[in-house]
Amino acid sequence: MAYTDYNEITDRGIKDNVFAMRAFQVHYTNFMFYTINVATPGFIEEGTYNTRRKGTRRIDFVPFYRWRSGPVVETNRPLDFYLDASSRGFFVIKFPTTFVYTRDGRFRLDSRNRLVTMSGHYPVMGEGGEIFLPEGSVSVARSGMIFVDGEPVDRIKVAVFKSFKDMQNMETLNGSFFILTKPIDTLEGQEHYGVVQGYLEENNVLKAITGDILFAKNSFDVNAKSAQMLNRALSTSASFIAP
Repeated sequence: MAYTDYNEITDRGIKDNVFAMRAFQVHYTNFMFYTINVATPGFIEEGTYNTRRKGTRRIDFVPFYRWRSGPVVETNRPLDFYLDASSRGFFVIKFPTTFVYTRDGRFRLDSRNRLVTMSGHYPVMGEGGEIFLPEGSVSVARSGMIFVDGEPVDRIKVAVFKSFKDMQNMETLNGSFFILTKPIDTLEGQEHYGVVQGYLEENNVLKAITGDILFAKNSFDVNAKSAQMLNRALSTSASFIAP
């Protein structure tokens, strides 16, 4: 993720302060996002590191995802599902123009008895397409096969990616829905995952949210004040040497 170089700022000290302000603003925004989604199952923590472009003073921000699994909680709701796949597995969801991936296993039935996500009511994909469930008692095997009154209906479609490194090429829409920016290799076979009915994976944020928000805000303020002081010093110096 690249941002402006602030070429209009000629003093190196002020420019470094502005770069720092930008960095802490990004972290502050992330911490606020964590707070808003503290109760969102399947929410994935996003980190950011700074990198300086070789031979320049340009600083870019590179986002990355911490793919570790969040805590697993029991809900006993028949359409809640946890995906046990070594932190590399996702349910496949159909959006109007593309497919997205999520660990948020809160599902429900819409007016057509179609299995959809709790958030946004988007269709959950099965091996045969969208999943329609007849009336009856729903049970799900670890393979993802859905049974209604003991009769098989469809298997929940699951994507298990091979590598965490390749998964960094995904982009998030809201912290729990992800899209592919390029094709990523997947592991084929039901032995790579298990679908667990009546459980959910909670968000995986491990930060002390309140303290980090305060740290980011104070750090931003310190760098803003430093930039102001340097700017005033430069203005004073300029007035002394002015003819």
